[in-house]
Amino acid sequence: MLIMVDGHRTGNELVALSSSSAEGKRHLASLLNGGFVQVQPAPGSSAEQVPDARPALPDEDISLARSYAARTLMDLLGAQAGALIAEIEKAKTRDELLHQLVKLRAALRAAPDQKAAQQFLEKLVLVLD
Repeated sequence: MLIMVDGHRTGNELVALSSSSAEGKRHLASLLNGGFVQVQPAPGSSAEQVPDARPALPDEDISLARSYAARTLMDLLGAQAGALIAEIEKAKTRDELLHQLVKLRAALRAAPDQKAAQQFLEKLVLVLD
């Protein structure tokens, strides 16, 4: 997938080029988590916007997104992340995890590194979109 990143394609377009949606999302999440690509918000958009809810796909796997969220929250909030991580681990669908974004945004306002907190939210929304 990395060779298809050209700075013009969106995350959705890259995922669409994969053999399956779930595989594409896993690859994109790995690239984001590894720091190989970065989120570039579309002009006029904001990470505060939550994508519209959509039905979960049968092959949809949010385990990578859950583990990324849990690991990053622990880095950003330390021991204070425990309750949030427990809630995230309960999420079984994309929509349930998106629902947790409201709580995440509120909790991350207390994070010492606001830039890292904002980047985390942007990456999580991209992976789940």
